[in-house]
Amino acid sequence: MIEERLRTLVRHLGATKLAETTAITERQRWQTVATNRKVKARIEDMEELLKAFPQYELWLWKGEVDPTKGQVSPGYEEANSNLPSQNAG
Repeated sequence: MIEERLRTLVRHLGATKLAETTAITERQRWQTVATNRKVKARIEDMEELLKAFPQYELWLWKGEVDPTKGQVSPGYEEANSNLPSQNAG
């Protein structure tokens, strides 16, 4: 399940963004991780992704979120991005 969560996260963030923000600068590598299930994700892929986006670590490893500690998932972010601000009004 970790590898599938990694693929989901790469699709969420986008190959171009990952190539621009990680030491793995080949967009094609990130695209392969996102879409080609015949190719195994590497430890290096996960390490670089988490260096750039540490807020996904708990979700990536365990499939859990803890927003009080800044640990979210792509689905959590999307669901909460549409909530009205508590400071509004």
